[in-house]
Amino acid sequence: MQRYIKIGSVSWIEGKPSPIWTAAQALTLNPDWVPKTYLGLAATANTAPPDPLHDFPSHQRGHDFRAMTFCHFRLTTDDTSNAVTGFEVVQAFHDAGWTPAFKQHKFPSTFLKPDKAIWSFKEYQGEYSPLTLVATQNRHANTTLAPTPNETVLVNALIKFRAGTHTDTIGVDNVGCPFHVPWVWCETLLTVANGRFKVYGRASMFPSHAWYVNGVRVHHQAEVGDTTFPLEVAIYPPSWVPRPPGTPTIAIPTTTIVLTSLNLYPVLSKGASAVAGGSQTPLSADAGRGGAVDTHPNAVSGKSPWSRLV
Repeated sequence: MQRYIKIGSVSWIEGKPSPIWTAAQALTLNPDWVPKTYLGLAATANTAPPDPLHDFPSHQRGHDFRAMTFCHFRLTTDDTSNAVTGFEVVQAFHDAGWTPAFKQHKFPSTFLKPDKAIWSFKEYQGEYSPLTLVATQNRHANTTLAPTPNETVLVNALIKFRAGTHTDTIGVDNVGCPFHVPWVWCETLLTVANGRFKVYGRASMFPSHAWYVNGVRVHHQAEVGDTTFPLEVAIYPPSWVPRPPGTPTIAIPTTTIVLTSLNLYPVLSKGASAVAGGSQTPLSADAGRGGAVDTHPNAVSGKSPWSRLV
C-alpha cells in the first residue's frame, strides 16, 4: 500500500495572555524593561495559523510565524504485515521565522515619541541552531521524547530557534533587558505500528505551538504569560511606626514588579546574561552539542509531552 503523508509544526507569538494595555505602563512600573518587553511581544504578535493548514509552503512565504517544520513523504507498506517497505521524501524544510514590524496602531501613544530603532517597519529573520533537523526514519539526536518500543520511526523533526541579532540588540540596548533572547524549540515525532500512526510532540513553554497531520491540527500548546504584573506591596503604617495594639494595617501595591512571581520570567531569564556587556551565545556553540534540547544552556524549559493516534 502507498500513501502520502504530511506532518508539520508552526510556532508563533500569540501576545496573550498579557498584562500590557498601554505603553504608559513602561513609564510607571519598575523595572521598566518588563513592561517594555511585554509591549514588544504584543505589538509583534502573529496571526494564529489556520486549522486546517494544508499548504505549509504558502504559509511559509507569508512570514507570519516564529518557526516552522514540515515533511511531506510517500510511505509504502506491505499489505499483509504492515511493515514499512519504502519511504521517499517529497519535500521537507525548517524555518526559524520572522520578527514582524512593530504594530504602532496597537499602542497609539508610541506615535508621540517614536524610536526608529524599535518601531521599525521592517521584519527581521530569526535564527535556528545547527542542531535543527527534520530527521526521517531515525530519532533526532537531541530529542526530548521517550523511546517508542515496537514503533517504526517515520519522522522526528526538531527546531531550536530564537530571534535574530537585530531583535536581540533592541531588547538589550533599547529595552534594557538584562538577558539576551533565549533558545526556544519545538519537536515532532511520527511513528507507525501495525498500521496505526501515532504523533508525539513537545515544545518549550514559549511561544505558542501547533502540530498538524495531513493539514489537520492535532494539538495546540499556548504560550505562558501573565494577565497582570505581580507587584510588591507596602504595609501602612509600616512596622517601625509606633501604633496602639490592634491598629489595622493596609497593603498597598507599589510600582515594583516581583520578577520571581512573573510567569514569563523563567523564559526571559533563560537567555545569556547581558549585564556588563555580556554577549549572546554564538550559533557555533551548538555545533555537535549532545543531550536533550531542553537541557542545553539558555534553552527554555518544555511543557509536558503529548501523543495521539492519527
